[in-house]
Amino acid sequence: MKKILLYVLVLVLGLAIGAGGIIYLEPSLLSKTPAPVVESLPFNQKTAVSVTEAEIESNLSVPNHYISFEIEFSVTPQALMAQGGIATAASGGTGTGSANLDAKIRNAMINLARSTSYAQLTSSGGLATFKSEVKEILEEIFGPGTIGPVYFPSLMIQ
Repeated sequence: MKKILLYVLVLVLGLAIGAGGIIYLEPSLLSKTPAPVVESLPFNQKTAVSVTEAEIESNLSVPNHYISFEIEFSVTPQALMAQGGIATAASGGTGTGSANLDAKIRNAMINLARSTSYAQLTSSGGLATFKSEVKEILEEIFGPGTIGPVYFPSLMIQ
């Protein structure tokens, strides 16, 4: 009986610690509100930080079609740091310097790819539309006016 009581106590204590961690350490997990956007200076290419997210791969919305790409973009240092990135780690390397922020960007790009069809991408102006949608998503993450031009150093559609 004491063993069962001990197991129940450990279980309840573990659940309480886990719930407390979610509530106090990462409250955005419990709400639908995005992390606050810190106002930054208008985008300036001279002070912007270059970020590359490599090896993003996904199926397209139509079966039997696939996309693999990497994106390169510039972001204001204030916006990058406000979302948990590290400006010195991002510049010249891959990623933002934050595994959570990289995962957020990659998941958003995969969701975009899964909602895009092969016909949309290969139509006239399809890649330009896809690029503008990528930029819109990045501005949803970092804030409006914080993202410079978006490039695809590699892009493969099949």
